[in-house]
Amino acid sequence: MPVPADHDTSVLIIGGGIGGLTTSLALRHYGIDSVVFEQAEDLVKTQVGSGLSLGVNVARAFKHLELLDELAELAAPIKRVNYRNEKGEHLGSMPMSQEGELAQGVIRPAFHEFLVDKVGEENVQVGAKLERFEQDGGGVTAHFADGRTARGEVLVGADGFDSTVRTQLLGKSERRYAGYRTRRGVLETEFAKEGMFGIIMGPGERFLFYPVGRWWMYWTAANFEPPGGKQSQAEIKQTVLERFSGWPTPVESLVENTDESRTFIQDTYDRNPVKAWGEGRVTLLGDAAHPMTWDRGQGAGQAIEGAVLLARELSRSGDRAAALRAWEAERIPRTTKMVRYSRQVGRIQQSGNPAVCFYREKVMLPVMTKRVSKKGTADLLVDY
Repeated sequence: MPVPADHDTSVLIIGGGIGGLTTSLALRHYGIDSVVFEQAEDLVKTQVGSGLSLGVNVARAFKHLELLDELAELAAPIKRVNYRNEKGEHLGSMPMSQEGELAQGVIRPAFHEFLVDKVGEENVQVGAKLERFEQDGGGVTAHFADGRTARGEVLVGADGFDSTVRTQLLGKSERRYAGYRTRRGVLETEFAKEGMFGIIMGPGERFLFYPVGRWWMYWTAANFEPPGGKQSQAEIKQTVLERFSGWPTPVESLVENTDESRTFIQDTYDRNPVKAWGEGRVTLLGDAAHPMTWDRGQGAGQAIEGAVLLARELSRSGDRAAALRAWEAERIPRTTKMVRYSRQVGRIQQSGNPAVCFYREKVMLPVMTKRVSKKGTADLLVDY
């Protein structure tokens, strides 16, 4: 149902993805009302059925929101990550979880449905395609394609990679193609209960897998190739089987046992970090603010982390614009580092250069896994 022109709320959230929905949950936790506006007509059906890795920082965020136990019922714990090369040689292993804060894997549509349920459909407006916003000293007015408008004290642009809010604030910017595409799949298998995140690397190729439910596994196969090529789901599966023939267990068995209807293809993109996300009473969050490659597994994690910290900052100050700037000052350096780190991980793990392959197998991975096994992942966490 359209929101009337005189509708008022504290925070307008543009975008009903993971970042936008978590922002609404976090605001409610701090006693601040909000409405989420999503251009799609159905929040869940638009989600691709692939997997999602949620790190220990996500566990801490949902623990703070008092939703961790409910999330744990939906997701699967990821205990360790294990690195091998395409010959099956062990390169290192390290914990993914720590006491009380478990890394977890989840099927994306199921996680999305969980968030929608917790936010409440009454707090989400679908079919709301933002055309523009305007702000003044008292608030922000959002104008939508179907003629509806809404006004709030603050507007958060969580409208994804090709954000309308970002374009109005910062102008258009080009995506950066990382050079590799991924073919992905989800399957039901007993192997999921082992709780292992596997990363297998060969020259210019990678294969990753991890549990996304008690009996469900998700896999990703990455190869260098131009972006944008189309394939049927049958072709996706066949391409992976051909390119990763002879790779270590369980690569071929995972792919062979995946139903073609549960395969997907996706190019890998990010954008260069920027030094400012907003102005006045408007800011950006998640992929609209800091789109990053999937290589570090922190795209959703940084959006969720940022959502909770944004809600906390808004709860502390009556000066909404000042609160947004304070939050940006805290978040921009951290997410900039994460965007660059994700690129670096992608370049090294995906590289086909013999010298780089030697470095990652003989130096980087042995040192990194030993350090994390000894010191943990405290550097990934923030306090709320």
